[in-house]
Amino acid sequence: MNIFLFVVSYMALNVISSLLYVGLLLLLFITMKKVFNMNEEKWSTLFGYGKGKGLYSIMVIPYLLMIVIMFPVTMFGFELINFDYRVLGYIAVILLPTLLIFITLPKLKKDIVNKYVEGY
Repeated sequence: MNIFLFVVSYMALNVISSLLYVGLLLLLFITMKKVFNMNEEKWSTLFGYGKGKGLYSIMVIPYLLMIVIMFPVTMFGFELINFDYRVLGYIAVILLPTLLIFITLPKLKKDIVNKYVEGY
């Protein structure tokens, strides 16, 4: 029963962390658009800056904020199910999305940078 609660909590916390990341990313894009009056040319310049470093930083900043926010949420979630190894559970919840980002983000960055280089 304890393993079942851990698996259910793990999946629920991963869904929450993923939704939080997407929400923070969209909030950053909306804020940048309104504050800097972004248009297509400005976005292209930002994404192509430093061969993709601009895009990479835009993608990483909300992720780091999500990690900070998810720590107390994860500790509380594992406290509710009386899981003994809360910090290891937090690491497990953050490890899967982190691995996915490190695997897919360089490919995404390369594709987007190549698109902007070919387009101009």
